[in-house]
Amino acid sequence: MDNSDLCIEAAHIKWHMAGGPNTEENGVALRALHHRMFDRGAFTISENLRILISQRVYGTKGISEWLLRYHDQYMLKPQSKMFFPDSEYLMWHKNQVFREPARKM
Repeated sequence: MDNSDLCIEAAHIKWHMAGGPNTEENGVALRALHHRMFDRGAFTISENLRILISQRVYGTKGISEWLLRYHDQYMLKPQSKMFFPDSEYLMWHKNQVFREPARKM
């Protein structure tokens, strides 16, 4: 593992190429690894800020520690409400990117 796997990145919720703006409410701070998984639909964030992991995610080494343990957990909320993800962008990600269905609780 190198430092690039541990960096925090700004991930667009609604992709820029799909008309998503470069604004705080269209972004979440994720580790580089989780940013890539978010962009590929391995997980999404619900309108009530719960993390939902796709049933289509599978693997052996590291999958539980790096992703599955976050299923149905609330994401850490920004300090200010003005930086909360906009529900419009969260719904776009769930409908356009997320690989449904979500895992069972």
